[in-house]
Amino acid sequence: MKLVTAAQMREIDRRSIEERGIPASRLMDAAGRAIAMDVCDHFETGSVAILCGKGNNGGDGFVAALYLANAAWRVSVIPIEEPTAGPARDALVRLAGIDGVTLFPVAEIGNLSEFIASHDVAVDALLGTGTTGAPRAPYDAAIRDLNAARIPVFSADIPSGLHPDTGDAENAVRAYRTITMGLPKLGMVSGNGPDACGGVRVEPLEFPRDLLDDIESQNHTLTAGDAAALLPARPASGHKGTFGLVTVIAGSAAMPGAAVLCGIGALRGGCGLVRMVCPGDVRPIAAAALPEALHSLACHHRHHLAHLDAEGIEDIFVGSDALVIGPGLGKGHETHVALALLLANHDLPMVLDADALNMLASDSSLQKLLGPRHVLTPHPGELARLLGKSIAQIQSNRWASAREAATRLGAIVLLKGRGTIVAEPSGIATHVGSGNTALARGGAGDLLAGLIGSLLAQGAPPADAAKLGAFVHGLAADVLAREVSPRGITIRDVADRIPAAFRELERTPPPA
Repeated sequence: MKLVTAAQMREIDRRSIEERGIPASRLMDAAGRAIAMDVCDHFETGSVAILCGKGNNGGDGFVAALYLANAAWRVSVIPIEEPTAGPARDALVRLAGIDGVTLFPVAEIGNLSEFIASHDVAVDALLGTGTTGAPRAPYDAAIRDLNAARIPVFSADIPSGLHPDTGDAENAVRAYRTITMGLPKLGMVSGNGPDACGGVRVEPLEFPRDLLDDIESQNHTLTAGDAAALLPARPASGHKGTFGLVTVIAGSAAMPGAAVLCGIGALRGGCGLVRMVCPGDVRPIAAAALPEALHSLACHHRHHLAHLDAEGIEDIFVGSDALVIGPGLGKGHETHVALALLLANHDLPMVLDADALNMLASDSSLQKLLGPRHVLTPHPGELARLLGKSIAQIQSNRWASAREAATRLGAIVLLKGRGTIVAEPSGIATHVGSGNTALARGGAGDLLAGLIGSLLAQGAPPADAAKLGAFVHGLAADVLAREVSPRGITIRDVADRIPAAFRELERTPPPA
């Protein structure tokens, strides 16, 4: 599904009205009806407080009041500022004398938060996508009062105060549900946008389908159907050679578990063979934990990766279809040696994670060896080091940060964290929405790196492997969360649900 900026959605709105002759009042009526329907879908008849601004977002709230009154709700409408003209003003005028609707001028309400809290639910129709800075008075206070009321809030189009492009939600409404119009906005899935939005309903309204389809957007969100379409073919006549060999170079005496979790991710990802290349002191640990994998020491059975040379690299990686390097390797000279040899001597698809990324950040000459066959999987701190920025700068606009890294380095960049972003050198960026806090623990990234490497070995193109791997990784956590709480589980529990996640995708129809 496409994601749009606020400017792109305004252009769709403008063209619908000016070029296609759809009255603004008709779009507003459809939006208000959609809001009311969503409220009724989730709660039985009761009382609702609707807070409205002076723009078209407020107009949506006025229309919602009409529909909710018709559905036997007791409706309190609080205009924070009254519209003076246009369809929003017309919608406000229509409320006069409607049974079940009472207008409350905000100046006559003593404690707004307590007044809102006296209702069963609330509708936030204060600010739309036209507001990108911190909300000004009187909206800032209204947002605080709405949040303080602690009742379910339904936001019209976007939670008031949420930056529609970056997801900055410092001064935003915390909605129970968001009913967004036309197409979802970038900020709804980035930064703290998901926390602000709650559940999301996308309403196409009466926008012409071709305008929604033709909008040129480099931003997308991956649905289950999209992910299902990326699954590598799995012929019934296949054997272990058919599904590829992924070689994993990972682990150190200090972090042997990283190698194990990366190897598990590779095994669970569906490839035919996994070869583990570990320092000598890690090998027996990996061998005991991963009996299904092939195990290699460093070149000529030496016990240190720093002894590798180009010939030794060829010996270890012969027959590989994909490579993974980085988890738990450490930041020493041996990691630099192994990474430099791999980048200079191999044109296989490759996942670079953890300490491999740290080596890239410290040596710009290695960055020049990167290309579109490489998948980088940084968390915000690692991406900050790669781009020479602060973590706060990365998180303030995750879309722009991931895209900048991908275009600068010429590689696929998967920015981990809530609202994972996969960016391509072409500028296309994809949000991966699966997953939950079950993944908020050490080892999740190691598992993901192995999973993506496994998909690469099966022939998935690097960008597809990154997107599918991230989706399956998150879906496995979602499967687990349906069974038990995300609290108290381990990353190996998530790994055990990867086959179930694949099964869900196999049963999901691809997009039409």
